[in-house]
Amino acid sequence: MIKKIGTHILVFVLILSLSGCSMGWDSVQKSKISDEDLFPLVGQIIEEQKEVVWPYLQGEVARTLQEESLKGATIVENTLSEENGRSYLEFCYAVADPKGKEDVEQVVAFAHSLLDEKQRQELDQRLDQTRDILLKQGTALARGLAPSQRAAFWKDMQKLVTRTLVLFTAGVVYSCIPTTIFWGKISAATAIAVAAGVVSSTIMSIWRYYQFGGSMEESFNEWLKTVTTEPELSYALAASVISMGNTLKRGPVITGIIICVFALYNVIDMVKPMLNTYNFTV
Repeated sequence: MIKKIGTHILVFVLILSLSGCSMGWDSVQKSKISDEDLFPLVGQIIEEQKEVVWPYLQGEVARTLQEESLKGATIVENTLSEENGRSYLEFCYAVADPKGKEDVEQVVAFAHSLLDEKQRQELDQRLDQTRDILLKQGTALARGLAPSQRAAFWKDMQKLVTRTLVLFTAGVVYSCIPTTIFWGKISAATAIAVAAGVVSSTIMSIWRYYQFGGSMEESFNEWLKTVTTEPELSYALAASVISMGNTLKRGPVITGIIICVFALYNVIDMVKPMLNTYNFTV
């Protein structure tokens, strides 16, 4: 009895923390990132993601990358010479989440530094809307789970919400880059690839477990041990696609990068039907 009460309390706390995760987007301060941490890591990430990102960049940026053999470190150095250059690098760093904190508020804080007031308000509103949709669906699904599974499920819900909101934020930042920015486009596009990869790996782990059974290291493994029916799979896919689909509407560069990453993870065929279901256009 005491254990059951404790489980219900934990679930309640997790629901509250999830439902309130959007409170005070504007009040969160950007964390300090040292040059020693920022420059080499972003340079490395740009190198790692260039085969995914660079083919989809357009205009003068694409031509420059085709004509010159540039390293990630050089791109970082060139980005610093532009207006808000360091801010674009910091945003990419925050999305990459090297310390594993999965802190969407920090990602949004860095995004705010790159947006004007109207864009910030639009971003915050859309993040709230997406969060509310995920929470509503998650609450409905949780009611069908055994009490012993609900706490684990809500922990995984927090991960899913964070990752989809980060992906959406990365798409917004890229779509709002001023035309005068050149090198910053590369790190902003790289952030999309990183965020899409995290969402893709989450979907793929769910799909592998559903199809073939999963290992103890798989994401969502604890609650999927006994909850492996079609509704749960559809929910998990839909939760990510809701946010991703909104992002896909923001231009060919963003769309191309996300689709490429999803294809690399072999989940694009699973995602396309869901995009059609939600009237999103690939």
